[in-house]
Amino acid sequence: MSRMFKTVTQTWNPFTGCHFDCTYCWARRLIEGRLRHLARYKGGFSPTLHPDRSNPYFRASDFVFVCDLGDIAFAPAAVMDVVVEVIKKHPDTKFLLQSKDPGVFANYFGYRFNQANLYLGTTLETNRWEGYRHFSSAPSPRNRCAELKEYSGHKFVSIEPIMDFDVAVLVDWLGEVRPDIVEVGADNYHHNLPEPPWEKVETLLESLQNFVPRVVEKDRLERLKGAR
Repeated sequence: MSRMFKTVTQTWNPFTGCHFDCTYCWARRLIEGRLRHLARYKGGFSPTLHPDRSNPYFRASDFVFVCDLGDIAFAPAAVMDVVVEVIKKHPDTKFLLQSKDPGVFANYFGYRFNQANLYLGTTLETNRWEGYRHFSSAPSPRNRCAELKEYSGHKFVSIEPIMDFDVAVLVDWLGEVRPDIVEVGADNYHHNLPEPPWEKVETLLESLQNFVPRVVEKDRLERLKGAR
């Protein structure tokens, strides 16, 4: 199975599913499509626990995306307790927890957490949520940004699938968050989203290089160069 982010080397799913109903969700597409024959996914993309995955082993060199097949905001406390214990057991392994409701992380780590091997993240597809609300019932990107910027530890932001945006506004938001890593990707699954012209994407990438330690262009982002 391909990984969602180029930075990530492993994925771990003790929990899957989500109720944000994003029309462009690749994880739901996968579970309800190619993986639907598996018994563990008989409930489709409804939030589901997978207790048999509660005791994984990871190498020190791994960067693990936890619950990439769902949003951990819908996971019960018991799942998060397992996640926290596994992270503690692997102090030399890096972990990514990402949610479109990043305020949930405060319940387990607090805003002033500073755990060296943990990255907290969110998705900021655009700043223009008023016109794009029909694509998702998740909290607005502005609210996600406001929550994530409060954390003092390592942070990760995904701008994918990137929708049309205002360069100055999105750069300003990311300047507030100060993420360690930003990955930028396009709509690669033909959802007919309102994509930005390449000139905007190029300006965004150049601007982020000024204050983000690692900016990653995902595969096929360059397709936007030829988009009309």
